[in-house]
Amino acid sequence: MGVLKGSLSYTRFVTIGELPEDDLEGAWIQCLESHAFREIQPHSEEEVSAGWVRFEDPFRSEWEPGELITSGGVVVLTMRIDTLKIPALTLRAYTNAAEKERLQQLQREKLTRAERDTVKVEVRKQLRTRSLARMQLIEAAWNVSSGELRLMSTSSSVVSLFVELFEKSFALQLRQVGPLTLLWLRGVEEEDLDRLELLEPERFHLSRR
Repeated sequence: MGVLKGSLSYTRFVTIGELPEDDLEGAWIQCLESHAFREIQPHSEEEVSAGWVRFEDPFRSEWEPGELITSGGVVVLTMRIDTLKIPALTLRAYTNAAEKERLQQLQREKLTRAERDTVKVEVRKQLRTRSLARMQLIEAAWNVSSGELRLMSTSSSVVSLFVELFEKSFALQLRQVGPLTLLWLRGVEEEDLDRLELLEPERFHLSRR
């Protein structure tokens, strides 16, 4: 796990918004359980599922008071992402074999477009029931007092999924930390930050004679 050991490549955020005034931990537990991870059903069309799981157990999504916020005021979150997608080459190979078998059964030389589509759907469902979803566990450490959150990933797709899930769960905004965010944290007004974004970069170099 990235928080405890291994690589510590991360993306930094700050949270923006009002925290619950009463029973902070209880409110957040309810938020997590309302958006807990749900496994992909093989017979569905869903290819990606993302939700919260316990830090130490990717198969549990229940929390008790006193387990969420550490004594240091840090919340450790784990987002589980499951992906169940049949590779295109695999799907094509099995579909071709199924089409040949269907032609033999029908004693014909060619299938209609609708029949080919039906065969492809059937093969895809069969392959999904025989496949295991690819699991990813993405951790984040959230300092409640400072509002700083560190997501243990730099993948743009993972970051996008995490931000969407976090903001939907906690009704807070996440702002990725960069030069403009650091200025904002130090009290620079939004209007001044907007002017900085309009500045054009200038190339400085020594001229050659």
